[in-house]
Amino acid sequence: MANIEAILSTISQKYISIHVIDIKNDRYEAVKSIEAIDKFSAGEASAQKALNNVMNHLTQGESQKIINEFTDLSTLEERLKAQNIIRCSFFSNATGWCEATFIRCDKCEKKPSKKAIFMVEDINEQIRRERTMLEQIRKAEEQALRKEAQAIRDPLTGLLNQAGMEHSIMDFLKMCPAASCVLMTLDIDNFKLINDVFGHIVGDDVLIKVADILREKCPKPCFLARNGGDEFTVFFTNTSLEEIRPFFKSFVNKRTYFEANNEHHEFSMSMGAAEYPVQTNDYKRLREMADAALYAVKMNHKDGYQFYYEGLEEGNREQLGFNIGDLIKGLPGAFIVYKVDTNGHILFANDDAIKLFGCDSMQDLILYSEGSFINLIHPDDLKHVLRSVYDQYRILQNTDGSKEYQDGFVKFRIINKQGKEINVDCSGRPIANKFHGDIVYVFIHESDVKEQYIKKAANL
Repeated sequence: MANIEAILSTISQKYISIHVIDIKNDRYEAVKSIEAIDKFSAGEASAQKALNNVMNHLTQGESQKIINEFTDLSTLEERLKAQNIIRCSFFSNATGWCEATFIRCDKCEKKPSKKAIFMVEDINEQIRRERTMLEQIRKAEEQALRKEAQAIRDPLTGLLNQAGMEHSIMDFLKMCPAASCVLMTLDIDNFKLINDVFGHIVGDDVLIKVADILREKCPKPCFLARNGGDEFTVFFTNTSLEEIRPFFKSFVNKRTYFEANNEHHEFSMSMGAAEYPVQTNDYKRLREMADAALYAVKMNHKDGYQFYYEGLEEGNREQLGFNIGDLIKGLPGAFIVYKVDTNGHILFANDDAIKLFGCDSMQDLILYSEGSFINLIHPDDLKHVLRSVYDQYRILQNTDGSKEYQDGFVKFRIINKQGKEINVDCSGRPIANKFHGDIVYVFIHESDVKEQYIKKAANL
């Protein structure tokens, strides 16, 4: 009982008024009240009439309309069924800015609420802090705008550039060193591929689109910047990681598209975030934390968000020890990616593949093959190779979802740039790629070399 009394005492210090409302019987009981409320509700047994009397005397204009709708007990049961706690801000002639709150008292959420606690809190200090925060941001932005625009703005998106962002944040933190803030770093998933497939003009359109989305969707007040490439930074003020979580959830769940060749293509974004000053009061370290969280998302299939936590970098370092370039170079054998079309358009070849075909570079291989995997196959073996590829593609198209991939294996001869015929063993896997359509990943091994490896292994 002592603990409950202590809690009620603490709560009563925070709130101007606390009443228990009997919704079913239209009655109320005061836990705490003030004279400005008591004098308008004295002698009134009906909770609804008492609320109306008080609010009609203490508020006027739009605030009176808003709070009267909020305190309508005829709809309160239904509103508390959807949410256990509901709030409404309004302006009182007696106490200034207030926030009214209804909290359901019933344990069973499936049944209509019969009783509720009604509380009114003085939020003038909170409003003052928010206005001060907005004013400091306005001053920081004005100060930034007085500097040379080209030095602090990204010319493509109109957002702050990295230097402008850091300068604005430093000015803000000097004026509001204790403010709770969140730094987010964001980049566009597979942006290089968008540039490579659709061209840099489309890539620029995607960057502009992301900047516009951030302007529209990010909770205010905040600072927005494009750091360069496809990386953006957002500095949210007067918030914490938990308070900003709903924004992150809604942001990653939103489907986003760009237009190219009269078609709409979906793209996604990855985000990492860290909190100031809870996790660090050093901006450089804050940036490192947000970047570490972003990298964690990139290592986990992208298209999501991650809040920084202690020890996150250790896991990142272990995963980032491998990258695609190193992986491709380290593959034991020739590796080629080509499109499933009439020519087998070559999209990629690793160093071993370029060497196998007697070429000096990727460009040399493209020139020699005229960009077609078909042209690398001995003409006498072409028909049976195409038949094997077609069979794999047909299985991919007709799959019932029980198996996502269907691997294939075929032997044939290739002709390198020097005219030499080479027997090879080829394993391939067709997949559906959202940018290129249906493509095939191919591993090619020289048959003689492979047999030598097998013999060596047998003798070990």
